Amino acid sequence: MVLKKVRDACESQLDIGVRNELNAVIEALELHLGSRQRTAEAFALTARVAQIIAVIVKILTNIGDWM
Repeated sequence: MVLKKVRDACESQLDIGVRNELNAVIEALELHLGSRQRTAEAFALTARVAQIIAVIVKILTNIGDWM
């Protein structure tokens, strides 16, 4: 899973809160991968993944330092 690779590659740069959230999302996604149901929970996971990706991109690119 790509999120696991991102977590492993960036782990030292992520604070504990982001790491915990990322681990929770990875675990939840793995549970949902087995089922093909489209539920509200699956859509909520999608939003969480997008938020985590945004945080990781911001940390890695330091966009805030340029503004």
